[in-house]
Amino acid sequence: MAIFGRNDHKKSTAPLKKCATTIAYGTQIKGNIVLTSSLHIDGEFEGTIHSDHVITISTQGRVVGDIIAKGIVINGLFRGSIQSPTIEILSQGNVKGKLSYHELTVEKGANFEGETTVCEVSMLENKIPVIEPEVPLSLTEDK
Repeated sequence: MAIFGRNDHKKSTAPLKKCATTIAYGTQIKGNIVLTSSLHIDGEFEGTIHSDHVITISTQGRVVGDIIAKGIVINGLFRGSIQSPTIEILSQGNVKGKLSYHELTVEKGANFEGETTVCEVSMLENKIPVIEPEVPLSLTEDK
């Protein structure tokens, strides 16, 4: 007789909590990221980021690529294109690229070089991906 029966692998009905994802200092990632949470970047990322939350690039953070997100705060280095209703470039931010936004804030001391396009909020929000979180496979597999 088995210790664990088939009924021991019940699916969880508890809601999944949203939390921030972090790319730590010293970490280098290349690829595409799709998030249902905020992202804080202290390391280096090259690729595409899509999020229905806010992306933050810290003073140590370095990003090369394209971002579509609900909001972005840059206090590190960014090269590429951003489509977001709100973009903030803080005093240590260094941005080179193409920005599409409804509201742009650039603090004194920040560096920006590139193109800007002011867009209606609804147009930008339509580009933000609607991402349905999936239950991790380990919680749904019946063995």
